[in-house]
Amino acid sequence: MPNTGPEPAGSVPPLEVAVGLVLDAEGRVLVSRRLAGRHLAGYWEFPGGKIDAGESAFAGLVRELHEELGIVVRAGVQCLTVRHDFAECSVALRVFRVTEWSGTVHGREGQEWAWRDPATLDPADFPAANHPMFQALVLPQRYVITPSPAVRAEIPAVVEQVQAALVAMDDAMLQVRAPSLGRKDYRALVEPLHGFARGRGIPLLANAPWEWVADLSGIGWHLPERRWRALDERPPVSGLVAASVHDAEGLTAAARLGLDFAVLSPVCSTVSHPGVPGMGWAQFAAQVREAGVPVYALGGMRASDLEQARTCGAQGIAAIRGLLGMEAGETAV
Repeated sequence: MPNTGPEPAGSVPPLEVAVGLVLDAEGRVLVSRRLAGRHLAGYWEFPGGKIDAGESAFAGLVRELHEELGIVVRAGVQCLTVRHDFAECSVALRVFRVTEWSGTVHGREGQEWAWRDPATLDPADFPAANHPMFQALVLPQRYVITPSPAVRAEIPAVVEQVQAALVAMDDAMLQVRAPSLGRKDYRALVEPLHGFARGRGIPLLANAPWEWVADLSGIGWHLPERRWRALDERPPVSGLVAASVHDAEGLTAAARLGLDFAVLSPVCSTVSHPGVPGMGWAQFAAQVREAGVPVYALGGMRASDLEQARTCGAQGIAAIRGLLGMEAGETAV
């Protein structure tokens, strides 16, 4: 968002800005430093700039990155729209995951630039609106959801099945969901998975009352709709916080609460809800483009749907059967 200068007080609508998440062959992200004399001077940022009147967001991205850094963006997909009110102005940041580009980077306006490992970026060095972009850079593409054991005797088989699936993946996180279990049995499920995940650097989110898991270090919290609707602000959880949503209202709430990501469903029809039609990929993509947080596709997902989901702007896919290698109709344990 290089050119988000102050606008007259009370001006509407917000400034439309195109932002690019550009990666090199080593997985480093391109950042540049704002020049002295500009709004937010001295901050690092993901490159981009104002979208001209009558110009599409993607066309604006292509023009700005060439004008500022000399590269040619050939393909990209919009994965976020971050809306933010600065003291001087309001902005709508149309964020693109750049999938194809060429050229040699150079600061055509004399600005400093660098390739950085996304995991090492310090949010304090960037404008306040950038948090969802950091998450889009570091969150994995697969969100595995545990099968739900009906009774305690089924827990060891579920733990073994999930651990085996995670070992086979190089890019995943885990939601422990077991609505049939009470507190004691849920702990018997989540504790071995928590230890396993921590040892491998795999983010784990509990889908359960927070008091059941609050003592587990670094654990995140996945909020079903009944829980996030009861909140006025992000819960004070050290791990990731996410929400299950079903429409644009839910995506707006996830952004307002400052959550790390959302799971949007159902995209396709599912075995568990055969009478519920999915929204389809076109509607899913339209909602992702306007979302203020990274979004995972849920509902009838298979491992082979990951590319389609990413093409629609999603962070990735969320699934039980589809990521555990289970066939439709197969028993979950």
